Amino acid sequence: MKAVPEHVVERPPPPVLGARPGSAGSRNAAAGGVESIDELDAGLAAARLARGWSFIALCAPVVAAPALIAATRTAPLVAWSSSKLTLVGIGAARELRGNGQHRWRDVIEAARTITVSSSVDDSLARPRLIGGAAFAPGAAAAEPWTGFGDAWFVLPRWTYVHDGTRAALVLAVDARDAKQASRWHAELAGLRTALETPFAARPQPPLLAFDPGDRDAWRAEVRAITEAIVRGECAKVVAARSAVVTLAGEARAADMVAELEARHAETVRLVVRPPGGGTLVAATPERLVRRDGAIVSCDALAGSARPDNAESLLHSHKDRHEHDLVVDAIASALRDQGGAVVKRSEPALRVLRNVVHLHTPIEATLREPRHVLELAAVLHPTPAVGGTPTSIATEWISAHEAPRGWYASPVGWFDLDGNGELAVAIRSGLLAGDRAHLWAGGGIVAGSDPDHELAETDMKLRAMLGALGVSA
Repeated sequence: MKAVPEHVVERPPPPVLGARPGSAGSRNAAAGGVESIDELDAGLAAARLARGWSFIALCAPVVAAPALIAATRTAPLVAWSSSKLTLVGIGAARELRGNGQHRWRDVIEAARTITVSSSVDDSLARPRLIGGAAFAPGAAAAEPWTGFGDAWFVLPRWTYVHDGTRAALVLAVDARDAKQASRWHAELAGLRTALETPFAARPQPPLLAFDPGDRDAWRAEVRAITEAIVRGECAKVVAARSAVVTLAGEARAADMVAELEARHAETVRLVVRPPGGGTLVAATPERLVRRDGAIVSCDALAGSARPDNAESLLHSHKDRHEHDLVVDAIASALRDQGGAVVKRSEPALRVLRNVVHLHTPIEATLREPRHVLELAAVLHPTPAVGGTPTSIATEWISAHEAPRGWYASPVGWFDLDGNGELAVAIRSGLLAGDRAHLWAGGGIVAGSDPDHELAETDMKLRAMLGALGVSA
């Protein structure tokens, strides 16, 4: 699945690329010493003579994602931040779109046309595309999801990447782009300023209104689902509800992500802002799929309770049944892809700030290569966010809910070898001007109580509300 290479400029990284934050080498790179400028000019000179895409990796200090998010006001923006990897993509060197039922295939095929001469020597700074897809084709066709589409990934113009100890800025250019040296010098200077300037989150503008949605209508939907289950039409449907926060000024993604990192460091923080669209922000505890060579890892995360009821969750027949549906579906999908599956026989507790989930990690070893987006296509939506049987549950969601957009959708990154990682964009919201559109859902199975399920969604909304400075 690796793209046929043409050209990459990757100067052998000087010792500073591996320097720890605070070392003399790291401070020199952060201060914009001549080494980075020389590396950029040398890379651009080579790229002007090259065919295909060139990637120029420059040394950078280790900082948190919000510093660069705050500095990016209008350009397309994507970010992934976890305990192991932070990516911030700024601008678009190349956009990949997918549409309809073949959206995943469209993106994979477009990615195969991205040609480079060789892999980047340092795996940390290798080219990555970042983005995601809608919950279902057509789910992001209208406001407030303008610009997102069925699937959108971007090869960022600049990618900032760090693993906690090392960091790099990577510029993607072709031969024509490489002639714009003054532009890249100016943009590099701006990025350096953002990296050097300490970032502190500010409170969001004051709350003007909070609309929790029609709570009675949502209770009625839960009752209708349980009645359908009694009739044998399905085993589970994940019902989602939305709420809208209106502020006295623009909702700021960087400050929100900083709050999420402080409050929910155990999650993956996601940001997606395509051209002409709002900004998706999520702090999700749920991995959909990670592929690293032949090894595939997934999370089964279903069954929820308040943190003070954690132990009772382990003994809840209703929650265990809901969880087992997810485990079985993921394991079956991986076996269908030729994977030898290994999983725990009993779930553990995933303890978060506002909620506790039943959690079963699942791993598979593939016999044949599969692009991570191919795996996403067969896994999404899992019963954790859709239901089971999948086709019936998704038909119910489409008929009874407003379009979900990219809520509970796969968002993440992949490289040119088809490795990558996608998380499920739960605990998420869309920032659009002075409004934040938030979503939360619950798995409805036999015996689900409408009031209990409503309280569960209230509990799940607290992560995003808290990051906005709203108590509910």
